[in-house]
Amino acid sequence: MKIIKKREKSKLLIGLNYLDKRTKLDNTDKRYLINLEKGYEGEERFDTLVKTYLTGEALVINDLLIENKGNVFQIDALIVTTDTLYLYEIKNYKGDFQMNSGQLSYTSGQEIRNPLTQLKRTKELLRQLVKEWGLSYRIEANVLFINETFTLYNANVEDSIIFSTQIKDALIKLNTKCKRLTKQCNYLADKLIDMHKEESLFQKQLPLYNKKELKTGVVCSCGSFNLIITQRSCYCKVCYKQLSIEELLIGSIEEFKYLFPEQKVTTSTINEWCGNRVNHRKIRHILQTHLMAYGKNSGTYYE
Repeated sequence: MKIIKKREKSKLLIGLNYLDKRTKLDNTDKRYLINLEKGYEGEERFDTLVKTYLTGEALVINDLLIENKGNVFQIDALIVTTDTLYLYEIKNYKGDFQMNSGQLSYTSGQEIRNPLTQLKRTKELLRQLVKEWGLSYRIEANVLFINETFTLYNANVEDSIIFSTQIKDALIKLNTKCKRLTKQCNYLADKLIDMHKEESLFQKQLPLYNKKELKTGVVCSCGSFNLIITQRSCYCKVCYKQLSIEELLIGSIEEFKYLFPEQKVTTSTINEWCGNRVNHRKIRHILQTHLMAYGKNSGTYYE
């Protein structure tokens, strides 16, 4: 098994996390962030199971966002074998659900979007794309409910569903179907990755924000600004995490560059962004080490 495209947090998830630490998101954006985090957590859990139990010859491609002929579709995980593509729509739902006449809902009656419908569309669009390339592959598609606390009532046996208790056996069984990979497998994988789009106009955008509204200061990954900073390290008084000053500053610089891509990165702007809590010369040293300097003296900026 070879992973040829690793899973990464979406830029939207990264941006919402940054904003959540420095301002108060409205209820809609906060719920959206929580759902994105929960979804990513479930996908990472599946990745761990794949690395543990998928030992046969296969190519694994994670997080594909493809636009073809005006149609946009997303693939959470795709496993390429000699003659079959295994397509997975990963859901990290928890609690009690029911399926009635093709409609998925909580047992309380609140309806939600049926991932089987989404999976059917993705499978068909992928089939069309593969056919355009003159390739012949069988596609086996399943919705994978990764959370152990998820229960689905009234599901049909023939539904394309894999529950959390079935994932291990499904991957082990897949090993028996993995034959020697061909050049066509690598060709297909390369074509799919080439088509992957980093961003989509159809995705939700970040809420509006400006620099004056955001809290400045160095912040821990847990969201706390309550840090003890020494000459070489920092210590979070909330989650007890310890980081070097270099790690802390690199994270703050990446955050600033993401949120304000049009602004020049200078020693003074990063110092201000960090709430003037880190030595000015230390900031300059980190910028000179990790970025390219342009200009001279007070006009120096980094990219």
